[in-house]
Amino acid sequence: MSEKIVVERQISLARQTELGVQGWPTWKDGVGSRQLDYDAAEKSYLLDGAARLKMADGEAIDVEKGDLVIIPAGQCQWEVHRQIRRHYRSDALSPACCII
Repeated sequence: MSEKIVVERQISLARQTELGVQGWPTWKDGVGSRQLDYDAAEKSYLLDGAARLKMADGEAIDVEKGDLVIIPAGQCQWEVHRQIRRHYRSDALSPACCII
């Protein structure tokens, strides 16, 4: 069984600074459904948009602009409801994720 997705809602500017969010790469994606494979845990800070995320064996969780999301290694289904723009940082040495 995989770990659960963790969400910190509407993180403060101080928390963003603590994590160095502004130095992370940016990724964006349009409305739709896709499954992503994560080699390692990934942190995402949502700059815009809204989505429902679900690990292969877990409950769905809704995220939106201002949330910090920590996704464990494994497969995660993204149901993007409003175009996503986010900063992300992977614990992997390889690219953060691959679209299947």
